[in-house]
Amino acid sequence: MSEQEQILFARVDNCCYFKLCGELRYTNASGMDDLIERLFSDATPCSQVVIDLNQATFIDSTYIGLLASLARYCQQQQLPKPTLFSTQSEINDLLFGLCLDQAFQIIQQPTHLAPGNVPADMTSIAAQSYSEQEQGRMILRAHQALLDLNDKNKAEFQPLVDLLRQQLN
Repeated sequence: MSEQEQILFARVDNCCYFKLCGELRYTNASGMDDLIERLFSDATPCSQVVIDLNQATFIDSTYIGLLASLARYCQQQQLPKPTLFSTQSEINDLLFGLCLDQAFQIIQQPTHLAPGNVPADMTSIAAQSYSEQEQGRMILRAHQALLDLNDKNKAEFQPLVDLLRQQLN
Protein backbone atom coordinates (compact mmCIF):
# COMPACT_ATOMS: atom_id res chain seq x y z
CA MET A 1 0.00 0.00 0.00
CA SER A 2 1.49 3.34 -0.96
CA GLU A 3 1.42 6.37 1.32
CA GLN A 4 -1.57 7.67 -0.61
CA GLU A 5 -3.61 4.53 0.05
CA GLN A 6 -4.19 4.49 3.77
CA ILE A 7 -6.57 3.10 6.28
CA LEU A 8 -6.44 5.07 9.50
CA PHE A 9 -8.36 3.96 12.57
CA ALA A 10 -9.01 5.18 16.09
CA ARG A 11 -11.35 4.16 18.87
CA VAL A 12 -12.29 6.92 21.29
CA ASP A 13 -14.87 6.17 23.99
CA ASN A 14 -16.11 3.20 21.93
CA CYS A 15 -16.66 5.39 18.87
CA CYS A 16 -14.79 3.88 15.94
CA TYR A 17 -13.32 6.32 13.43
CA PHE A 18 -12.13 5.22 9.99
CA LYS A 19 -10.31 7.52 7.58
CA LEU A 20 -9.88 5.91 4.16
CA CYS A 21 -7.54 7.63 1.71
CA GLY A 22 -6.44 7.11 -1.88
CA GLU A 23 -7.50 4.30 -4.21
CA LEU A 24 -9.55 1.77 -2.28
CA ARG A 25 -9.37 -1.49 -4.22
CA TYR A 26 -9.76 -5.16 -3.36
CA THR A 27 -6.00 -5.51 -3.82
CA ASN A 28 -5.42 -3.34 -0.72
CA ALA A 29 -8.55 -4.24 1.28
CA SER A 30 -7.12 -7.00 3.48
CA GLY A 31 -6.21 -4.60 6.31
CA MET A 32 -9.73 -3.15 6.37
CA ASP A 33 -11.29 -6.61 6.20
CA ASP A 34 -9.14 -7.85 9.08
CA LEU A 35 -9.98 -4.76 11.16
CA ILE A 36 -13.72 -5.20 10.58
CA GLU A 37 -13.51 -8.90 11.51
CA ARG A 38 -11.69 -8.00 14.74
CA LEU A 39 -14.23 -5.28 15.58
CA PHE A 40 -17.14 -7.71 15.06
CA SER A 41 -15.64 -10.19 17.49
CA ASP A 42 -14.43 -7.63 20.07
CA ALA A 43 -15.81 -7.99 23.60
CA THR A 44 -16.33 -4.20 23.78
CA PRO A 45 -17.97 -3.33 20.46
CA CYS A 46 -18.09 0.09 18.88
CA SER A 47 -21.10 2.11 20.00
CA GLN A 48 -20.87 4.42 16.97
CA VAL A 49 -19.05 4.27 13.62
CA VAL A 50 -17.75 7.28 11.66
CA ILE A 51 -16.12 6.88 8.24
CA ASP A 52 -14.27 9.67 6.43
CA LEU A 53 -13.94 9.14 2.66
CA ASN A 54 -13.03 12.76 1.87
CA GLN A 55 -9.51 11.79 0.80
CA ALA A 56 -10.53 8.69 -1.12
CA THR A 57 -9.96 9.04 -4.88
CA PHE A 58 -11.49 5.71 -5.99
CA ILE A 59 -13.51 2.95 -4.35
CA ASP A 60 -14.33 -0.44 -5.85
CA SER A 61 -17.25 -2.75 -5.11
CA THR A 62 -15.25 -4.86 -2.64
CA TYR A 63 -14.55 -1.81 -0.49
CA ILE A 64 -18.19 -0.69 -0.80
CA GLY A 65 -19.13 -4.18 0.38
CA LEU A 66 -16.80 -3.84 3.38
CA LEU A 67 -18.59 -0.58 4.23
CA ALA A 68 -21.94 -2.39 3.84
CA SER A 69 -20.74 -5.07 6.27
CA LEU A 70 -19.89 -2.32 8.78
CA ALA A 71 -23.42 -0.95 8.40
CA ARG A 72 -24.88 -4.44 8.85
CA TYR A 73 -22.81 -4.88 12.01
CA CYS A 74 -24.23 -1.62 13.41
CA GLN A 75 -27.74 -2.73 12.55
CA GLN A 76 -27.25 -6.15 14.18
CA GLN A 77 -25.89 -4.46 17.33
CA GLN A 78 -28.86 -2.03 17.30
CA LEU A 79 -26.47 0.92 16.98
CA PRO A 80 -27.19 4.17 15.16
CA LYS A 81 -26.55 4.20 11.41
CA PRO A 82 -22.85 4.79 10.75
CA THR A 83 -21.97 8.30 9.63
CA LEU A 84 -20.08 8.55 6.35
CA PHE A 85 -18.42 11.78 5.20
CA SER A 86 -17.65 12.19 1.50
CA THR A 87 -17.17 15.25 -0.69
CA GLN A 88 -16.07 13.27 -3.78
CA SER A 89 -18.91 13.48 -6.32
CA GLU A 90 -17.93 10.29 -8.20
CA ILE A 91 -17.74 8.31 -4.97
CA ASN A 92 -21.03 9.82 -3.76
CA ASP A 93 -22.72 8.85 -7.03
CA LEU A 94 -21.56 5.27 -6.46
CA LEU A 95 -22.65 5.25 -2.79
CA PHE A 96 -26.13 6.54 -3.67
CA GLY A 97 -26.34 4.32 -6.77
CA LEU A 98 -25.74 1.25 -4.60
CA CYS A 99 -28.26 2.54 -2.01
CA LEU A 100 -25.75 2.95 0.80
CA ASP A 101 -27.79 5.98 1.87
CA GLN A 102 -30.27 3.41 3.24
CA ALA A 103 -27.60 2.02 5.59
CA PHE A 104 -25.51 5.14 6.33
CA GLN A 105 -26.04 8.72 7.26
CA ILE A 106 -24.09 10.20 4.33
CA ILE A 107 -22.82 13.73 4.86
CA GLN A 108 -21.50 15.35 1.69
CA GLN A 109 -19.25 17.78 3.52
CA PRO A 110 -15.73 17.87 4.89
CA THR A 111 -15.33 16.22 8.26
CA HIS A 112 -16.01 18.85 10.87
CA LEU A 113 -15.69 17.19 14.20
CA ALA A 114 -15.36 19.32 17.29
CA PRO A 115 -11.68 19.64 18.33
CA GLY A 116 -12.23 17.46 21.40
CA ASN A 117 -13.82 14.71 19.27
CA VAL A 118 -11.11 14.32 16.64
CA PRO A 119 -9.00 11.23 17.29
CA ALA A 120 -5.49 12.58 17.73
CA ASP A 121 -3.62 9.33 17.29
CA MET A 122 -5.13 7.45 14.39
CA THR A 123 -3.36 4.18 13.75
CA SER A 124 -2.39 3.21 10.22
CA ILE A 125 -3.79 -0.24 9.45
CA ALA A 126 -1.39 -2.41 7.49
CA ALA A 127 -2.42 -4.79 4.73
CA GLN A 128 -2.61 -8.42 5.80
CA SER A 129 -0.95 -11.15 3.79
CA TYR A 130 -3.98 -13.07 2.56
CA SER A 131 -3.69 -16.23 0.51
CA GLU A 132 -5.62 -16.33 -2.77
CA GLN A 133 -8.31 -18.35 -0.98
CA GLU A 134 -8.57 -15.82 1.89
CA GLN A 135 -8.73 -12.93 -0.56
CA GLY A 136 -11.47 -14.72 -2.49
CA ARG A 137 -13.46 -15.26 0.72
CA MET A 138 -13.04 -11.55 1.60
CA ILE A 139 -14.33 -10.48 -1.84
CA LEU A 140 -17.25 -12.93 -1.51
CA ARG A 141 -18.19 -11.63 1.99
CA ALA A 142 -18.00 -8.02 0.82
CA HIS A 143 -20.21 -8.61 -2.21
CA GLN A 144 -22.65 -10.69 -0.16
CA ALA A 145 -23.02 -7.70 2.21
CA LEU A 146 -23.67 -5.47 -0.82
CA LEU A 147 -26.40 -7.65 -2.24
CA ASP A 148 -27.98 -8.07 1.19
CA LEU A 149 -28.65 -4.30 1.21
CA ASN A 150 -31.45 -4.40 -1.37
CA ASP A 151 -32.95 -6.12 -4.42
CA LYS A 152 -31.27 -3.74 -6.91
CA ASN A 153 -27.82 -4.74 -5.64
CA LYS A 154 -28.90 -8.38 -5.51
CA ALA A 155 -29.74 -8.28 -9.22
CA GLU A 156 -26.44 -6.55 -10.00
CA PHE A 157 -24.05 -8.62 -7.88
CA GLN A 158 -25.69 -12.08 -7.62
CA PRO A 159 -23.89 -13.41 -10.75
CA LEU A 160 -20.52 -12.33 -9.30
CA VAL A 161 -21.33 -13.86 -5.89
CA ASP A 162 -22.40 -17.12 -7.56
CA LEU A 163 -19.19 -17.20 -9.61
CA LEU A 164 -17.02 -16.49 -6.55
CA ARG A 165 -18.77 -19.24 -4.56
CA GLN A 166 -18.23 -21.67 -7.43
CA GLN A 167 -14.53 -20.79 -7.67
CA LEU A 168 -13.99 -21.05 -3.91
CA ASN A 169 -15.54 -24.54 -3.67
